[in-house]
Amino acid sequence: YSNSMNHRKILKIWWLALLCGFIFSCMAKPLFAQDPAETRKWIGWGQAFGNYTQDDINQTEDSEGYTGEIMLSHRIFDDSMALGKAVMNTYFPVGFEDTFGNFHDVKLHVYHYYYSFGLGKSFEISNNFQIGATADLVGGLGMAIFKKHYRTASGQEINFDEKFGFDLLTGYQMTAFFDINNYWTVGFKTSVYRNRIYVEFGDINGQLDHIHSSMIFIGLKQGYVDCVPTAYVQCD
Repeated sequence: YSNSMNHRKILKIWWLALLCGFIFSCMAKPLFAQDPAETRKWIGWGQAFGNYTQDDINQTEDSEGYTGEIMLSHRIFDDSMALGKAVMNTYFPVGFEDTFGNFHDVKLHVYHYYYSFGLGKSFEISNNFQIGATADLVGGLGMAIFKKHYRTASGQEINFDEKFGFDLLTGYQMTAFFDINNYWTVGFKTSVYRNRIYVEFGDINGQLDHIHSSMIFIGLKQGYVDCVPTAYVQCD
């Protein structure tokens, strides 16, 4: 219990730091608008992991789903500050039989718009290749869409209509990327969340804890270079 409480306190601090960092970045944008920054945009896809519980049954079911995102902009500045914004979709199918012989089939989609704030750095290993990494706090808002099919032990079939809800996303992520020809970028990202998604089916409440996810991505890199060719200067 104490470990859970400590984890919650740490995430509250992260969330506060993320909010302060986002406010600072908005206020400082006019001052640093001319600062050079590398910008990456990508499409990513991978797996999501969590667990599901319901109020009426005393068991926890592990769930493995799918996640994908469109990184609208991920920028790394000269001072190593990293800012990002993205749209993410996560899908969890949960199917299990409880101790009473009833079968539960839950489908859950969550769509998030989130911001990230952290530190990052890239290193040039040759004229055509660059590697880098970032560590970011994450925060955003999402919409959950869920439905359920329920079959009792006696064979009765019950379908619950599709419903909607809202979700608050908090956590952190670590990203490693590899740039090719100063234009293409490929990489890997792992994320850890404190994200409990609440659902309800009739008088029964449930919750799915999205714990962590991992994905690969491919996209484009835009940014400044050390040398700009002109009529008088030729770059190597």
